[in-house]
Amino acid sequence: MIEWATDRLWYYDMPLNVSGIPVGARMTVIRLNNKKLLIHSPIQLTTKLQLALSRLGQIHAIVTPNINHHLFLSEWWLAYPDAYFFAPPGLQQKRSDLIFDDALSATTPALWRNQLLQTLIRGSDKMEEVVFCDPQSHTLIVGDTLAWMKDCTNPLSIGLALLNGCYQQPAMPLYWRLSFYDKTRLRQSLQEILTWPFDRIILAHGRVISENGKQYFADAFAWALKPTTAPH
Repeated sequence: MIEWATDRLWYYDMPLNVSGIPVGARMTVIRLNNKKLLIHSPIQLTTKLQLALSRLGQIHAIVTPNINHHLFLSEWWLAYPDAYFFAPPGLQQKRSDLIFDDALSATTPALWRNQLLQTLIRGSDKMEEVVFCDPQSHTLIVGDTLAWMKDCTNPLSIGLALLNGCYQQPAMPLYWRLSFYDKTRLRQSLQEILTWPFDRIILAHGRVISENGKQYFADAFAWALKPTTAPH
């Protein structure tokens, strides 16, 4: 468990293969004002991880940022029956075997209202992701909105990162970027995020960004932030 902000924010990395290609996964832990924990993008729940979490506090809320980050939800659901589980758009239908307490949207739930900021990345016909910001630690927390696989050493991982445009610099993976049919809605989401007070970014895949996060974010989405002009 790596402490990102003193007594406030931690992250935990694990190996993860997708279709046989190592991409890694990262979970973020936020200690809320009531000293209880919010888990973002839960990873495989090992005994070592459970012990580390028990030292930090009580699990209060478990948040899945998008429909792809559900692989380990069942074990968390069994281990923490008293926690509140929040589903992103589309996951309640995809994981009908689980019972969620609420659905995530652009509206902040009462459990962390006035503590964290959140909104939806809209405009894609593939999926919507819920993005969070912790003003206290000036940190943006994303799932697949950005990936930065610069530290990969496996040739397959490097090839996948190059193909998706997220090796040399942080970027939205190409497979998802191509699904945005409504650039106006995407641009509105991005503009809202850029008003938030963050300078650092925790990504679910790849290298974290410890400074100049807002500039990295703006550069990564320069393709979407430019308004389209109608032909003359």
